[in-house]
Amino acid sequence: MIRGINRFVLLPLVIVAVLVAPSAATADPGSLTPSEICRKVASKNLLDSRKGLLRPGPEYADGSWLRDSFWASACLGPEVRRAALEQFGSRLRPNGQAPTRINGHGIADQYYDDESTLIYIIWAARDGGQPRDRLLRAWDWITSHVDVATGAYWTPPGTCHTWHDTLVFPTWDVSSYNQGLYAVAALAALKLGVGYPSQAEAAASFYRQLYRKELGYLPVSLHLDYHDTSAVVGEALARLEFGRELLTDEMVVATVRALSLAEFGPLSRSAFKVLSKANGDYVDEWAFSPWSMKGRYQNGGSWLLYDALAWTVMGLAGDEAGFKLAKLRVQLEAHHETFYEYISTGPAAEFDHLPIHPDYAWNAYICTFLPES
Repeated sequence: MIRGINRFVLLPLVIVAVLVAPSAATADPGSLTPSEICRKVASKNLLDSRKGLLRPGPEYADGSWLRDSFWASACLGPEVRRAALEQFGSRLRPNGQAPTRINGHGIADQYYDDESTLIYIIWAARDGGQPRDRLLRAWDWITSHVDVATGAYWTPPGTCHTWHDTLVFPTWDVSSYNQGLYAVAALAALKLGVGYPSQAEAAASFYRQLYRKELGYLPVSLHLDYHDTSAVVGEALARLEFGRELLTDEMVVATVRALSLAEFGPLSRSAFKVLSKANGDYVDEWAFSPWSMKGRYQNGGSWLLYDALAWTVMGLAGDEAGFKLAKLRVQLEAHHETFYEYISTGPAAEFDHLPIHPDYAWNAYICTFLPES
């Protein structure tokens, strides 16, 4: 999620060795486990436990994002989770749209046509406490984006419509990430008593239809054929939070196996380019707004949360190598006793001082599914 143009400024050339191996100081038996790191980074970004106010990370002290707060609150206990959810639920618009970001200091909250309302419904099913009238309004807003005949959740053209907020959708499209979340939200709506089985069935059916047999993977969207690590986030949430399968095991394994691994030292074993072309190359810089260097941010940067979810759902789909690779990916950052926003790869790795933004809170969600041993 873009918070400031500063991340696109080229930094001095640095020879990076920080991810190669743990130092003696951090490899001793007293080192923090991944779960302990999750609690550490989430707690560090919890600004007010009573109110449930969470920032994404120390670099971003000027607001609270719904998607970040959903992931980050997972290891902070039910009272904090419900308080954080209430911060966003109390700010639903009359039409049911949830805020993308809430601000302090008298600054207006921000409402983008993105996945925030989908996550609000999923979050409400996870932690409860939201009034029925809010849930009904939010579900109405969500279903206003849906083609009833097909179950497709339509994403508008432009930017700021998914978590990869700099990726430009040239026309109306169906994002695999958003469609997967819609399918999970439909399961949540059933649990909450505001949705119907037919909606959940149609949502899951169109999610499966986005899989392209000729490509051998689930692409970023109906009209764009990029690989996207986050395309399987909906599947991961369906299996982890609801015990349900939306895609077939074969679709999941093929999609994750087809993802392009990062081009940067030790990352090349278990870290993905979050977006890449069908042939595995970096996406053109001008497919993003602002322009994004190859290997940086959403143009092929490596994002721990999405890497770990992708490998884990591959394991849940029957390819047990996924569990080992998820653990390996986490260990690359865990020996620093922090988790980062993202790690630049390929060309960008030669310019950026890596890693980018320590103590990034949303990675705390991995404590809910990654075993310690």
